[in-house]
Amino acid sequence: MIDTTEWIRRPEYTGDNRCWPCTVTNGVLLTIGVGVLTIAGRRTVAAAVAVIGIVAIWLRGYLVPYTPRFAPRLVTALPFGFVDHGDHTGRDAGSLSDTGIATDETAETDVPTGEAVVTALLEVGVVVPAGEELALDESFRDEWHRKMARLRDLGFAGLAAEANDLTDPSIDVRVGRDWRGRDSAIRLEGDGGRSVSFGEAVAVAELAAARALESRIDDEAIRLAAGRPLRSLLDRCPRCDGDLTVSRSTCCGEVTPIGSTPAERLICPDCDVRLFTYD
Repeated sequence: MIDTTEWIRRPEYTGDNRCWPCTVTNGVLLTIGVGVLTIAGRRTVAAAVAVIGIVAIWLRGYLVPYTPRFAPRLVTALPFGFVDHGDHTGRDAGSLSDTGIATDETAETDVPTGEAVVTALLEVGVVVPAGEELALDESFRDEWHRKMARLRDLGFAGLAAEANDLTDPSIDVRVGRDWRGRDSAIRLEGDGGRSVSFGEAVAVAELAAARALESRIDDEAIRLAAGRPLRSLLDRCPRCDGDLTVSRSTCCGEVTPIGSTPAERLICPDCDVRLFTYD
C-alpha cells in the first residue's frame, strides 16, 4: 500500500533542503487566500484550504505550482531583503571579484580573467599542483586562517570598513539589512545602480584572502579577484571555523536538466551557508 504522505512529500525542498523564500512566499499567498475566503463568508472552505495549504507547505516545501522557479527571484528583487537566504541562492554568491560594477558597461575594465588569476596564484606558490587538481600551499593556508580569525569577529560594520579600504573609491560599500532590520550582507554599489551583495562567510573568506595576498601579489585587481577561486579550496568555515562538506542538494530556484545531476556545493552545515559551487 502506498503511503500518501510519502507520495506528496518533496524531500529536495524540505528538511535541511527547505528554502525559506518558498516557504514564506507560499505562507503569505495562503494567508491572503484564506483571508479572502473568510471575508466572503466561506469560512468552512477557508478552514479546509488553510489545513490543506499548511500540510502541503510542510510536506512539499510549497503549495503554489512552480514556486521553486519564481520565489527566490521574487524575494531577491525586494529592496529590503525579505528573507534570509544566506549563500544558498540559485547561483553562486557575489564576490569581491565583481568590483567591475564600478565601471561603465561599455568601457574596458581592468577585471582580470580567471586564467590570469589562477596563473598569478601558481606563480607565487599560493596554490600548487596536486595531481590533476590544485591545492593550497600550507603556509598560505595558515596565514589565510589567521586573517579569517581576525575578521570573523568584526561584524558586518567592520567587514564593510575592510571592504571599503580594499576596493576602488568609486565603489560605495554598505551593510545590507533584512526585513527585520538586522545586518545580513555586505553590499557593493557602483555607477548606474549596479550592485553585488554577499553574506558574512563569503566576506570573511575573500577579504582575508585579499589581505593574505598583499605580501605575495602586487596587482590589487588580482588580489580582489582571487577570493572566489580560493573559496573552492576552503577546509574550514570562515564564519564559525566548523567543518565543511560537499553536497549535491538542490536549492529552490535552481533547475537541473533531466538526466543531469545538481552541481556539487561546498557548504557549512552548521551555518547553513554555501561557500562555493563547483561547475
